[in-house]
Amino acid sequence: MVMMTGPQTDPDDVGTLMECVGLFGAHLFTDDQADWTAVTAVYVLPGWESCPLAVADISIALAAGLTIHHIQR
Repeated sequence: MVMMTGPQTDPDDVGTLMECVGLFGAHLFTDDQADWTAVTAVYVLPGWESCPLAVADISIALAAGLTIHHIQR
């Protein structure tokens, strides 16, 4: 299962994140269908450092020992 996060501070950010989730066939960290035992990859969009929600997502992923893949623009 692929998880994805990124900036979520305004409607444009959320729209970009949702578009990428669809393209990658990924799940959001807030997805109630997410199975943490099945996570194989975590992808993060540029600018995540400025969003508290994305920072929390990445912190959880790192605590779980998952590798973070940064998507470049």
